[in-house]
Amino acid sequence: MSAQPDNETGAGSRAGPRRRRVFPILFVQILTANLAVAGAVTLLLYWTFRRLTDAYFHRLMEEFAISPTKLNSMFVEDVERSLVVGIGLALAIGLALSFLLTKALLRPLSKMAKTTENIAAGDFSARAPALKGELGTLAWHFNAMAHTLERQEIGRRQLLRDLSHELRTPLTNLKGYIEGIQDGVFQPSDEVLAVLNDEVRRINFLVDDLTTLSTAEELESLLDLEALDLRAELETAISAHKGSLVEHRIDLDVRETGKKLPVRADPKRLHQVFSNALANLVQYATSCEAGVTGAYVLLDYAAGGSARICFANPAPPVSEADLKRLFDRFVRLDNARTAATDNANSHNAGLGLAIVKRLVEAQGGNVWADYRHGEFQLWIVLPTANGKGAPEPA
Repeated sequence: MSAQPDNETGAGSRAGPRRRRVFPILFVQILTANLAVAGAVTLLLYWTFRRLTDAYFHRLMEEFAISPTKLNSMFVEDVERSLVVGIGLALAIGLALSFLLTKALLRPLSKMAKTTENIAAGDFSARAPALKGELGTLAWHFNAMAHTLERQEIGRRQLLRDLSHELRTPLTNLKGYIEGIQDGVFQPSDEVLAVLNDEVRRINFLVDDLTTLSTAEELESLLDLEALDLRAELETAISAHKGSLVEHRIDLDVRETGKKLPVRADPKRLHQVFSNALANLVQYATSCEAGVTGAYVLLDYAAGGSARICFANPAPPVSEADLKRLFDRFVRLDNARTAATDNANSHNAGLGLAIVKRLVEAQGGNVWADYRHGEFQLWIVLPTANGKGAPEPA
């Protein structure tokens, strides 16, 4: 049984029922403030007029020896009548102008409130109008927030599409083999069980990578940063991948330049970074027909305040556009997919470099990819123990 949308709430049902029309409190407050200022100025002018009128009129009458009683009363009555008419007319005009100006001031805020309502209802393409001054700054930041939400929503949808695509292949294979065994097409031999086990492992790798990636997105408060020997941490990670390096006949060389300095990083997360980078190197290095494939890891301490690590391996040409997409989730280049298909031990789902990027940035570093002279280069920059951070790519 599927739930039907609430016709009364419409698009707003995704974010709860729409708010009912409320009393315009801000409008009344601004209007009341304007009227209070106008009233105070009017009373001050009237009080000043009465004080000055009495003083100057009596002085004038005394100077010319004229009784001021009757003339003063006539003068004050005429002037007060004129003041009442003038003040009333001024207040009416002021009230009208205040009403129009207040409406004009609050109109952009009403539009922004409407835009907020649209975004809450799921329309992430909604934008506030372009304005000037302080409201323009508010509208700019609001639109920047809406743009970020729109990108996140697009990324979420793409993630779901890619995830279902990645899961569909191993699940289809499992279903086919299981149905084949049930129908007697296949016998539950060691070879068939090995294929089934590989597909299950592939799903497990994907789930583990997704778990790692989701953890990495909220990692800053969980890091245990300390001064680490970069060469020692790298050697530990290389030892864990020794079997894969030997199997793929890759001769991995470690090089160092500059004065050696400890880096400031979390040892567990740094091991994850190196492990994923080495797995990427092993999986996508172009095999050398002569036998052993040459690859290297460069530890460069030349940059002040940071250490650069470069994982380099021979690879087919990679375009600039593809290099920028490498760190997105579930992204693999066409030649990389071919290599992954040919590699029976590959379980890469296009999450390895995305995890590397998030883990490195969480530790105050930077990461990018480059292609030079037939080599694919993965650059990782980490702050040293006494450094202030990682520079941007050159």
